[in-house]
Amino acid sequence: MLSILMKRKAQQQNLQPVVAAEITTASTTTRQTFADKPWEETQLILKQDLSYLRTLAGTKEKAPFKEALIEKYRPLVQKLLVTHKGSYGNLDVIWWWFLWHVDLNKLEAIHDDFRDAVNGGLEAPENWKMNGQTAFCGYVFKYSLDAHKGKKEFKHEYLTDAVKALRSGDLATNAPLKVKMFRLLGDWHFEAGEREKAHDLFELVMKLDPDGGGRKIKLKDLRQELGYDQPN
Repeated sequence: MLSILMKRKAQQQNLQPVVAAEITTASTTTRQTFADKPWEETQLILKQDLSYLRTLAGTKEKAPFKEALIEKYRPLVQKLLVTHKGSYGNLDVIWWWFLWHVDLNKLEAIHDDFRDAVNGGLEAPENWKMNGQTAFCGYVFKYSLDAHKGKKEFKHEYLTDAVKALRSGDLATNAPLKVKMFRLLGDWHFEAGEREKAHDLFELVMKLDPDGGGRKIKLKDLRQELGYDQPN
C-alpha cells in the first residue's frame, strides 16, 4: 500500500512541471501566436487548448491555465470585439475568453463587453446546452445570488439591467430563469422597503410560475399593504 501511495505522489510531482511548461508556453507566445496566422489555424490552436484544458484535474490545475489562456487570447479577442462589432456570430474564441473569466469569478472584468457582444449576436458554441443570451443571464444571476448570500460587495446593476432588458424584450431567456431573476430582484426591493417595485416583480414571478414561484404569500401581503386588493 505504501509503495502505491509513493508511486501516486511521484506521478503528481511529475505532472506539475508539464502543466507549468504548458502555462508558460501559453503566456509567452501571446502576441506572436495569432499575428499572421490564417483563421483556420487559429481555430485549430483554440481547439487544441480546449482539449488540453479538459485533461486537467480540478481547479488547482485548471485555474492557472485559464489565466494563461486569457492572456494568450486577449490581443485577438480585443481586436475581434472592434473589427466585428455588432456582427459576432459564432466567434467561439470570444465566447470562451469571456467564459474563462466567469469561471475564475472575474465577471466584473468583462461584463460590459460580454453584454455588448451578446447584444451584437455572439452565440454560445455549437452543441452548447443553452443559447448565448440565456447563458449570459444565468451567469449574471449566479454572480448576483452568490454575492448576495455571501454578503459581499457586488454590482447590483448587473441584475437590475438584465431584468430591465428581459422585461423590454432586449434580452430573452426561458421562464424558469426569468422567475429566479425576477424573484431575486424583487427580494432586494422588498428588503430595501421598495414595496411597489417588489410587488410588480413578485406579480410577474407568480404569473410565470403559479405553483413554484414561491412569493404567493408575500404578493398577497403586498397587495393588502398597498391597497391593491381594494375595489376601485
